[in-house]
Amino acid sequence: MPPSREVLPLSRNERGKQLLAARLYRDFQAMKTYGKEPESLESIISLFTEALASFPPEQIMQALTLHAQRSAEFPTPADIVGLIKRNGKPPLSQAVYIAIQKKAGEDRSPEDWQYLREYEAQQREEFEGPRDTRQAEEMRQENRRLHTELTELRKECNRLAKLLQDARVAKGIEPPVLKDGDKVRATIAAMREAGAPAEDIEQFAREHGVSVEVAA
Repeated sequence: MPPSREVLPLSRNERGKQLLAARLYRDFQAMKTYGKEPESLESIISLFTEALASFPPEQIMQALTLHAQRSAEFPTPADIVGLIKRNGKPPLSQAVYIAIQKKAGEDRSPEDWQYLREYEAQQREEFEGPRDTRQAEEMRQENRRLHTELTELRKECNRLAKLLQDARVAKGIEPPVLKDGDKVRATIAAMREAGAPAEDIEQFAREHGVSVEVAA
């Protein structure tokens, strides 16, 4: 099975930028521009390239074709963004949204409620900014990689610390590290030597799960 081809956004696709510029030049010549001069085409192409940077060139071309089928007017970047985000459906209109808002709730159809939800979702997205799903996935993968490396690093640090401790104990630089059970028994022995009451010793042993007989 051949590997899937990575779909690059316009911002990372130089060939796509060239195709977009050529397409806009052609449409500018063929569609109604309402007084726009050819000299403005350079800035128009720059604006489209910036506004559509996060979308794949294939989607942009499809949206431009769809717009040309529906309108004789040269599009704006917002027209194309709307077609892409709404999968070819007509762009959401603020005027329509306001008209639906003025209706009483019981008079709104299911389509009206859906329109309100879609319009409000679009406004939230525009306020928060577009989400780069590719960048988010790369960040998640990088976080997982760093987490794995950190876990392995901790294991290696613990291993080296244990080797160093064993070496220092072997050379007599440090006393052996007692395990928890050994520490409890050593404490009980010290309590006995200090003349601690038997009930205190028994209570300490019970709290640490060691019988006084075993600790003796």
